[in-house]
Amino acid sequence: MFIKALEEIYHVLRQETDGCWVIRFENPQRPQFLSAAQMEVCQRVPAPKRYLQSTDHKRKPTESERKKLAMLQQMIDDLYCVSDYKRRKELSEQIAEKHHTTPRRIYQLYLLYLAQDSLMPKPRATCSGEQTDIQRIFQQAIETLYYSAKRPSLRSVYDCMLLEHFTDDNGKLLEGHPTWSSFQQYYYSHGLHKGSQKQISREGLTNYQRNHRMLFGNAQNWKSQIGCYQMDATQGDLYLVSSLDPNTVIGRPNLYLAVDTVTGLIAGFYAGMEAGEQAVLYCIANAAQDKVKFCAKYGITITADQWPSTGLPGEIVTDRGREFCGSRIDALCKRYGIERESLPPFRPDQKGLVEKSFSLIQNHYTAALRGKGMIEADAQERWATDYRKQASLTLNDYIKLLIHTIIYLNSARVLKNYPLTDEMLRDHVTPTASGLWHWFTEMGRSSLLELDPQEYELLALSQGEATVDRHGVRFRGFHYGAPAVRSLLEKLRNSKVTVAYDPERTDLLYLVQDDEYVRLPLTKACSRYRSQSYAEAQQYRAAEQDAKQQCSAAETQARVDLMRDIQTITTKR
Repeated sequence: MFIKALEEIYHVLRQETDGCWVIRFENPQRPQFLSAAQMEVCQRVPAPKRYLQSTDHKRKPTESERKKLAMLQQMIDDLYCVSDYKRRKELSEQIAEKHHTTPRRIYQLYLLYLAQDSLMPKPRATCSGEQTDIQRIFQQAIETLYYSAKRPSLRSVYDCMLLEHFTDDNGKLLEGHPTWSSFQQYYYSHGLHKGSQKQISREGLTNYQRNHRMLFGNAQNWKSQIGCYQMDATQGDLYLVSSLDPNTVIGRPNLYLAVDTVTGLIAGFYAGMEAGEQAVLYCIANAAQDKVKFCAKYGITITADQWPSTGLPGEIVTDRGREFCGSRIDALCKRYGIERESLPPFRPDQKGLVEKSFSLIQNHYTAALRGKGMIEADAQERWATDYRKQASLTLNDYIKLLIHTIIYLNSARVLKNYPLTDEMLRDHVTPTASGLWHWFTEMGRSSLLELDPQEYELLALSQGEATVDRHGVRFRGFHYGAPAVRSLLEKLRNSKVTVAYDPERTDLLYLVQDDEYVRLPLTKACSRYRSQSYAEAQQYRAAEQDAKQQCSAAETQARVDLMRDIQTITTKR
């Protein structure tokens, strides 16, 4: 089988479950592996004419061909040679030593056989298409030197060509050597500066597919129903301050998004100082929960139509980052039957919707946040402003800002480039992300999984170990308990227990008993830490402790003064 990819014809050598091994038909180089995704953009083509001529059973191979085939037979019969470079090299050296030739010659003959299934010599060009010797040297220099990952300049290639082909034994240029202008003229007149071969050879196939390949479709055509979420993460481009101490900068937040592939709707997000697998779980849990209730926690009132996504996705599409490949993500997908697709590395273009969503969100608040901790383009320049000193927003402010922006993008932003179908036009679909979401839902084209609302809250909780004492369940210096669970806690007193918690909320803690979750509120003594993250609460307690320590020296002096006064009174009698 032959395929055409990036204006090159490849001979398919061996197919595997996740891709296939191919080799160039013209000017064969070592075999390369194309993934299933890469194969999708390739076009199947008929076998080249020269291949049909070389494999014609009526053609009798020459004596030279038969001798070469006999030499290569060991490599041809070894199936591992196609995919194993070390094996090819080892056998090439063995055969070369046996037949008194060079390993390079054996290796090149083997590649030629893989590409063409024969060793028939390449036919000479005729008439006007025939190249001169100098032109062949030009072509060889460009293909072997200029089309290289080292990316030399064209002038450097010309100099190397002169050194190799047009100098005497002493390195002196020969008379009548080709000029620089003739080399340039050949390069441009033959269109060697155009096409994909130059791009692929100098910048790599991955770069070409990401930035330069032809595009004939869109992301929306990839899936036919809602519920396939593209997920990714980035670091927010602003600094935040502590909600307890506005003078303390806590750093830049991490932002995770889950974007529906078909509609472009931002189904869920997570913003916070947490990163990694836990943050991914928070994002999935947010995508699954009721957004009206979620927004109400931040004092924002919306309707269900403005942010309609609820339920677990049927599929998630991510890159191969560590946070998307953890054991907890695996367990979640297996438990609920969520399919997962991991994209090839260095291919952000294959999840372009979520990548674009990051820029859309940040572009809408950039202008308003200048001078408030927003990082500008000159951040790396010498004498640039220290944007940490300008920080004024808390994490809570940032989340509110994100909610308002996402609501606009989901329910008000017109998708001008979205390809509306005849059915959508007939049903007068509103060309917004939420409008499309409602239409797909009404048409029954959804892979979302609806769960009990409490399960959404439990999805992303972390687990840890706590101690039960007379004040309740003690976890990270805080106490949890209520009269309703007194009898249970009495049984567990002075023992270690497993708890499930949310690092972003001190008032959310569950006692885990036999796979059952018992919710425990903060005790009245700790109620002042409600609605804070554990990190913020620890900062508050540290500030409280510092304030008390600052007064401790004065207290000690006061006790000494008191003792002196008492002794003065008592010694008079």
